[in-house]
Amino acid sequence: MIELLVEQIINGIVTGTVYALVAVGMTMIFGVLRAINFAHGEYYMAGTFAAWYAIARFEVPYVASIAVAVVSTAAIAAVIGRLVMARLVTAPFQSGVLATIGISLILQNLAILTFGGSYKTFAGGWLEPIEVFDIFLAKQRLVIVAVVLVVFAVLEWMVRRTRIGKAIRAVSQNMECCQVVGIDVEQVVLRTFILGTGLAALSGVLTAPINVSVYGGMGEAITLKTFAVIVMGGMGNVRGTLISGVILGVIESFVAGFLGLQFRDAVGFVALIGVLMWRPAGLFSAKARY
Repeated sequence: MIELLVEQIINGIVTGTVYALVAVGMTMIFGVLRAINFAHGEYYMAGTFAAWYAIARFEVPYVASIAVAVVSTAAIAAVIGRLVMARLVTAPFQSGVLATIGISLILQNLAILTFGGSYKTFAGGWLEPIEVFDIFLAKQRLVIVAVVLVVFAVLEWMVRRTRIGKAIRAVSQNMECCQVVGIDVEQVVLRTFILGTGLAALSGVLTAPINVSVYGGMGEAITLKTFAVIVMGGMGNVRGTLISGVILGVIESFVAGFLGLQFRDAVGFVALIGVLMWRPAGLFSAKARY
């Protein structure tokens, strides 16, 4: 029984860190743009497809495919950011919702038209088992946790110590004042958007060996889960995103392990409804943003 509990906790932490890595990009974009990026899961999908194609077509090593995934997705995001997202800086909230939903549909259908609608098998990754607390886990799961912790540590340093990080914090707090003092708000939004989508792509290629299947609609579910995580953590709260992601992942793991896998996906939406009813600002104070 104890081994089962430990196994569920470990699996939940791995799942939760994946949610957090995807969600942190969305919450940073929301922080500077005040708009929910409903196409965020499609950048997760784009990174996965880029890595899959690099491995299947050119037989590149898995490590190299990670770089391919992040760079190619960042390039796509740079174009979309320049053409669409930068124009949403002064647009109403509804415009951002409609624009990102449209981008989501475009990217999803482009992936289906380019690679086909069938499921693809992802061949890369480190799936060798490692024993942890008498439980055997794929090495990939431990790599995911380690990478996420490093990424969040770097993000924390970036937003507090670097020039661009301070600009991101300033824009998230008061966009109008930033424009008055000469900060290029559109450039800050563009760089934050590229960074956020790059993190989504990184998450996609890291989880692909565990998920095994790659397909055009894989981004939809992750977008919905990500939305639940950022609402739970507090919109725009980076540290809250990590904690709420892990909490959601652990709860999902216990539900799947003890009640049934069919109930797992309902957990996020139940948690979302509960947070919106009793603590609309999220589990963590909005003052803790960045």
